[in-house]
Amino acid sequence: MVRWIVMAVLVAWQAIWWQPADAVAQVKMAVLSDTHVMAPQLLVSDGTAWQQFLASDRKMVDRSRELFDAMVERLKTDIRPQLLLITGDITKDGELLSHEYVVGKLDELRAAGIKTLVIPGNHDLGTRNALSYDGATTTKAVTATADDFARLYARYGYGEGSDREGSTLTYCTEPVEGLVVIGIDSGENGWLSNMTLNWVCSKAEEAARQGKQVVAMMHHPLFPHFFGVDRFVKTAVIANYEQVRNRLADAGIRVIFTGHVHTSDIAKGQNGDLTRSIYDVNTGSLISYPCDYRVVTFSSDLRQLALTTGHVAALPGDAHFSDTARQRLTASIRSQVENMSSALNLFADQAAECFVVHAEGNEHRSERGQQLLAQLLDIAKQAEAYAALMPSIKQTVADAEKLANSVLRDISDYGDAKRQNQTDDLELTIEE
Repeated sequence: MVRWIVMAVLVAWQAIWWQPADAVAQVKMAVLSDTHVMAPQLLVSDGTAWQQFLASDRKMVDRSRELFDAMVERLKTDIRPQLLLITGDITKDGELLSHEYVVGKLDELRAAGIKTLVIPGNHDLGTRNALSYDGATTTKAVTATADDFARLYARYGYGEGSDREGSTLTYCTEPVEGLVVIGIDSGENGWLSNMTLNWVCSKAEEAARQGKQVVAMMHHPLFPHFFGVDRFVKTAVIANYEQVRNRLADAGIRVIFTGHVHTSDIAKGQNGDLTRSIYDVNTGSLISYPCDYRVVTFSSDLRQLALTTGHVAALPGDAHFSDTARQRLTASIRSQVENMSSALNLFADQAAECFVVHAEGNEHRSERGQQLLAQLLDIAKQAEAYAALMPSIKQTVADAEKLANSVLRDISDYGDAKRQNQTDDLELTIEE
């Protein structure tokens, strides 16, 4: 009997300790973006001021804390990564109270053995909407400075073990042996100085010479993910993106995690002579449908990266939260389109649906997305007749057609035969 007990113990010990190297050496990382957490103290009492703000904003700021808290619990109990990246717009509008609330939750993750690295977004150092709300009135809230940010997040990228670039909140660190993370501060308007860009590239090249793997994170997207986005909203991509894209790719960065535009979309870019690729993994906002996050698993040698996408579809006491979130996003986009021009009112429903399909990712696989594409291309075809009579709108019609194809066929660099590609937005494996 004793003999059988000893053998059972030995077998169990083997099962625990004699696992293949890959089974114990993989690195799991989670990525969040645009959490826009608002501290509870900032809503003194509900009223017209708060309701007017919510009506003007497509983000579900009123549920930001609830969503963040739920995500922290999911990270601790379900996902359990070694590392978490948050790619900016951590707080609603840079309020000091909101940052302090977030740091408290990151401390919980740290206590659970999860390292976190953050980078600021354009909402994290204070905006005109950094307010507290009390009935019909608002009061300016105290906001974080760059020094405050570095102090608050000293354990989350800005403290011991990180190299800091002197002029910005850009830094470089090695949270896991062999994996170097470069956090790039793209400022309020999505711009990098030559000094910062040179510093980032030198750190990436140094890590590559040492045989380490490098990933970067930045708030603003690295390059356009669909045709014309940089024309509609200048800050939708980093300024002078061709140069920045080429330099980062040449420096050996193969993946950069970004946010800002509140949609989960992955696009593949290439350097100037098309010899190196870099993937821009854009992660949607946690407080905007479909409330995405990413989970990334690195192979034991860190040369392979496997990415999946998760969603917060339900909350405690709200099993149908995802439906509510979708309805709110649809209504908000429809309202924004209607307010742009009375001429667009006829297409407000379609525009709202297009944005929702885009937010869900992999638009080319969406049946509704392809129906919308057919409708929009039919409208463009009809508009061509007017373009013959009104040459001034000819280019507009052509661009609208390219935009529809690029978004709803999920094609980046649309029209550039050498660079054009279609990349899975939700599940992707990248090999070195």
